This record gives sequence, structure tokens and C-alpha cells, in this order.
Amino acid sequence: MGLVNAKIELSNPRHPELNPMPVNALADSGALHLCIPEHVAVQLDLDELYQREVTTADGKTHLSPYLGPIKV
Repeated sequence: MGLVNAKIELSNPRHPELNPMPVNALADSGALHLCIPEHVAVQLDLDELYQREVTTADGKTHLSPYLGPIKV
């Protein structure tokens, strides 16, 4: 099985006046969260809901912002 990509639209339901943003996404059937680049979050004017500590593959820990709401 290979990688599955999809064209999706993201929008901010709190700001319906903003146009939805078309993006190419890598689909992961086991994912629990949506990971988006910072420039997408800025363009959609998403609010930071909270921060969580995450550990990356190199073993380092970082605080990562969780943003939302987002409509797919």
C-alpha cells in the first residue's frame, strides 16, 4: 500500500467571511489530530486553545499549540 493524498478544504467556522483554503493533505487513517503548517493557521485566523508537550522523533520535547476550531 502506498501513500494516500487528498485535496481538502479547510475553514474557520468562527470566521465564515474568510474563504475556505484548499490544501493537499496526506491521509493517515490512524491519526487522532490534524497537523497544519503555521502559515495555514495564520491565514485561517485560528485561535490557540491550549498547548501540549510533544516529543519529536529525535527525543526532544517541545510545547506545541493546539488551534481551532477548524472545519475540514
